[in-house]
Amino acid sequence: MSATVFPIGHYGGAREGVQAVRVGWSQHRLDEDAFGVWVMAHGLPDVGKGHWTVDDVVRQCEGAGIADAVKHLEALADAGLVAVVDDPTNFARSHRMDVLFVGLGNAPERLEGHAVGIPGLGTAAVLDPDCYELWQWGSVAPTLWHSCEVRATVTAAHGQAPDPMAALTEILGDLRFLISHGCAYLDVAG
Repeated sequence: MSATVFPIGHYGGAREGVQAVRVGWSQHRLDEDAFGVWVMAHGLPDVGKGHWTVDDVVRQCEGAGIADAVKHLEALADAGLVAVVDDPTNFARSHRMDVLFVGLGNAPERLEGHAVGIPGLGTAAVLDPDCYELWQWGSVAPTLWHSCEVRATVTAAHGQAPDPMAALTEILGDLRFLISHGCAYLDVAG
């Protein structure tokens, strides 16, 4: 299995024949193929909280007819538009999450789930309690690592020291779900 991939940036729409993606205060303009690779880096909703790897991105790009996916992926990583995560702790310390959509309350078909979407237009996703907690509070955290520290503190058994490293795997899984469903995006911290 190859390294896990996360897209970085907020989509800003089409501008003068290219696609704009904002990372921090910088705007990047992507041609059609590079944008396609960036979109594929988001993952597929049916992956759930599982890993989405370089191999997965390349395979999906090949299926979509995007040429030179590996070259585009490397260029996107060099530009900071994709994170190829070899060191999850460093990744969590240098990136933050922001949310898209609004909370719609408990999902009628799954009362333990929390619906997010657009009022009047519908539900984008139904989140489990852990995923919803990250969606609800992750955007106020300065980094993903801070979210790991908070989750570790809240979930630690009485008298047990919090373990943010253990929470990191859970947070990255929740993040994968949120990103692949279009409920959140990643940006650089700071």
